[in-house]
Amino acid sequence: MSMSLREGLSPLANRMPRPTRNIEVLRVSARLDGRDYAAVANEARQAVLAWAQRRAGARLPQEAWDHGEFELLAGGRNSMAVRVSNERADIWSLRAEDPDKDVAGRVWATEIVIGGAIDERPQVGVRLVVSTTEHDLNIEPHVPGLVLQLAESPGLIRGGRKLRGTSTIVSTEHDTEDLCDHLIDPDRHLPVVVASIPEDSDGETMIDLETVAKSTVGMARVFRLTPQASWTMTRRLGSKRSVFAGGVRIYLPGFSEVDDPYRHRLFLADHLILAEDQAACEAWLRRTVADTAIAGLRLGKDVLEFVNVRTASRRLQKEDAKGAGSSDSDATEAFEGLIASLESELAEKTGEIDGYVDEIEATEARAEASEQENRALLARIRVLEAALVASGETEQRSEELPSSWADFADWIDETYPDRVVLTRAARRMLRSPDYEDVTSAARMVRWLATDHFAMRMNGGDSLRDYPIEPGFRNSLCGGDEYRTYWRTRSQQVDWHVKNGGNTRDPRRCFRIYYFWEPETQTTVIDHLPGHRTTSAS
Repeated sequence: MSMSLREGLSPLANRMPRPTRNIEVLRVSARLDGRDYAAVANEARQAVLAWAQRRAGARLPQEAWDHGEFELLAGGRNSMAVRVSNERADIWSLRAEDPDKDVAGRVWATEIVIGGAIDERPQVGVRLVVSTTEHDLNIEPHVPGLVLQLAESPGLIRGGRKLRGTSTIVSTEHDTEDLCDHLIDPDRHLPVVVASIPEDSDGETMIDLETVAKSTVGMARVFRLTPQASWTMTRRLGSKRSVFAGGVRIYLPGFSEVDDPYRHRLFLADHLILAEDQAACEAWLRRTVADTAIAGLRLGKDVLEFVNVRTASRRLQKEDAKGAGSSDSDATEAFEGLIASLESELAEKTGEIDGYVDEIEATEARAEASEQENRALLARIRVLEAALVASGETEQRSEELPSSWADFADWIDETYPDRVVLTRAARRMLRSPDYEDVTSAARMVRWLATDHFAMRMNGGDSLRDYPIEPGFRNSLCGGDEYRTYWRTRSQQVDWHVKNGGNTRDPRRCFRIYYFWEPETQTTVIDHLPGHRTTSAS
């Protein structure tokens, strides 16, 4: 068998030195608790310096304890800080580098920014970045210990709620209702991890919940539910979106009573019996929380980078030197400092870009493998279903249709999980639509999952202007077609199911806007049950 060029060069590539990449592991954004803004900011800076001193390769200079600018280079355990202060704002930032104790060439960099506008509650931003030549970086994210210290004193808050490094017990009906209100709050930006206590437990959950809480403090909120609280949550959210009987669930931002339950992963207690399964669950939760923090917090706004604060400081020094009529040597020194800061920022960004490119390639490879596996599983499910139906060993899909919008999304998920799916936009529209005839809408979805599915798979009749039943037909969107994003891809929504008449009364006007995804052989509904207003409407 002939060897490809790639395979032939692989041994040589493995011996060549790999470029250093800067990979961002996590981000934290919060505000300091306390009424005296200057005092809590000062306390927070002192706590950060005490933390940095324990990791520094030498004693921090006096400038550090004065909360001023300093740079300490000590055999790789480097520490540096800058401060930008005027009559409007006061921002202090520290960067501490710490070589990994076990992996040669791996260096951890923690960046902290404290401050903001003088008359506003001080903000805290934390970034954890690892510099490495490793091709595959396999770590379990954990916030730096200083975040836990700040959460304890002076305290951290986000969205009006305190951030804690421990789990919060939920036992009463009032507390459970408050938790449910928080879960469905559209302004919630942090993931919420909820673990239910098994009925026969002495209060312990199936996983080490306290370790998860400590490692994700500032990035997530962690709760443990008593069995009674789990039943209260189930009555409120339904069994598909609740967590009970020892299960563990993560609720991502954007959760609602009609959201796709599979977007918020549930670990059943039966799958958490073995120690390795418990550890895998904890690691997955930590990685997911860290990834969500990076995706949800914007650099330059929610979290500042150390290099940006340092560059701003250099610019101010240059402007001050110029405005004060400083000597040529002072001005030159300020200018050289600005150039050095910009060069450092460029090098930092170049390393981060390399890390992002590698991560994107790895993510795309994982996504492609998952899609291939999904297609194979769907094909196998359909073959098995057809064989069971043909043998008479199972019944056809249930013909019972929902009678209320509250049950509509769950009915689709349960009855046609491999044939019809709803986008998040479509799920939001099903919360309280104006269209009154729920049963007719269900019949149209059933047609998409049955006759329409068969026509797509087997060919035959044209779907253009296809009569479904009296008063309803399937047709191309024409001028009403539009693009939407589905599973990170842009898709053309080019078909719709509509009822007759020219009415735009939302109580009687019916539409389902959808597209066919050939890779998974499913119908994806993006808009229902009303007419979509467009420029062509």
